[in-house]
Amino acid sequence: AERMVAKPGSKTYGALSVAVQYYTEPEIVLDVPPRSFIPAPEVMSVVIACRVRETPAVAVRDEKTFFRVVKAAFGQRRKTLANALKGGGFPKEQVRDALEHAAIDPTRRGETLSLEEFGRLADAFVS
Repeated sequence: AERMVAKPGSKTYGALSVAVQYYTEPEIVLDVPPRSFIPAPEVMSVVIACRVRETPAVAVRDEKTFFRVVKAAFGQRRKTLANALKGGGFPKEQVRDALEHAAIDPTRRGETLSLEEFGRLADAFVS
């Protein structure tokens, strides 16, 4: 649940966060203590509500490219965005041009990008 509601820049923010937040508005609504289960687990549980959006959080030209960019950006979390995208199968020149067109610093890491920035970057790959 924490990964689903995570914000950019946090350790729990990842591809799951982007995918869930792209289609829904997730919210943690209730903590469920271990004593609510038999046998009691060693972890705390939560109930999460995901309100489905009428339209995705960001408008993109091609959802397939959007999710390909997201997957590549988080595929190698310790690498810079430029290197992660190249490692994800995007050609070096295309990565450079797309990052420049989207006005995103290539030395950033994928976990720092907002949904809007992922949308701009994906659209830059499409154009």
